[in-house]
Amino acid sequence: MFTFGYEHRGAQHAGLLADGALSSPFHASMVVGDTKKFAERVTVYTNGDAALHDTMAAQIKHSGVSFDRRRIARIQRSDKGLTLDFEEGSPGEIEFLVHQPSTHVDLPFFAQLGVSVDERGDIRTTPPFYQTEITGVFAAGDCASPFKIIPNAMLMGANAGAGIARSLAADNLTRDVSLGTTSNLGG
Repeated sequence: MFTFGYEHRGAQHAGLLADGALSSPFHASMVVGDTKKFAERVTVYTNGDAALHDTMAAQIKHSGVSFDRRRIARIQRSDKGLTLDFEEGSPGEIEFLVHQPSTHVDLPFFAQLGVSVDERGDIRTTPPFYQTEITGVFAAGDCASPFKIIPNAMLMGANAGAGIARSLAADNLTRDVSLGTTSNLGG
């Protein structure tokens, strides 16, 4: 909701699915605040998780926010936005639903290279050049950041490119020194 949502401004009722990245009360609270910019009321759905419901309700203290612990059976479009059908009870109507699913890198070569991932499933890197713990292996963008937004991916890609260039220059310098030659690599 930080980088989009203006198309929903003026909504009466929105929902937030407390799942994936939004199952963290700290993160969910921030996103509820962002959602409140566009909707008068927000319902946080914990999809059957009673303990998460209780934690969210205790920690998220925004006005106009309610919590629903019922398990969602189906979400479908309606004339006014979305209808949430629950396993028990009457359906719920909202104009839009905020959700941030968990992601994971689905590429076999990162595991083959031996790079590790963090608790969110993103490849571990070290800023500012986004090198992994494996020398010469860099990762940038959505696979290496919790922020799945284009400007962040562009920044990471540019910095990783600079890191790769420096890494290659250092490799060439090391090779030249081991061969007993000199090189004019510049900075």
